[in-house]
Amino acid sequence: MKFLPLLFAMILTLSLGGCASMPSNYEQAKVDVVGISKSATDTAVLQFTIQLRIVNPNPEPIELKGLYYELSIDGIHVVNGTSNQIPSIEGYSDTVVSVSSAANLVNSVRLAARLMESTSTELPYQLRAKLGTTSKWMPATTVAESGVLPLY
Repeated sequence: MKFLPLLFAMILTLSLGGCASMPSNYEQAKVDVVGISKSATDTAVLQFTIQLRIVNPNPEPIELKGLYYELSIDGIHVVNGTSNQIPSIEGYSDTVVSVSSAANLVNSVRLAARLMESTSTELPYQLRAKLGTTSKWMPATTVAESGVLPLY
């Protein structure tokens, strides 16, 4: 029993040392929508290919386990999906990944109706993406981005 305080002190010291080795200047990854296109499919389901640019602003590579994303266009939730085929992103670099997903049919009809009424040449979008990593030191990161999509 007299070794119990010594054991506790050693565990506490090792725990604090582990926390000190975590990068204190870790910045969240950034996700941007680079492009959205209708996928060429033979099915009646409206499918999209979304290109996402993932930026790693840190010196260490990010090993991604997966990605969950939600995309709203003009305030209407249109697409969500997942992918577990995301490459590693080296430090201070970016990677463009393409992910496929099917559109929400009811909300797609709502968006189409709104587009027919609109005279705007661009649409606002909001993207929420959750990046799951394989590292216990860098947990999953949720990124929210917004912007405008030009209508040509």
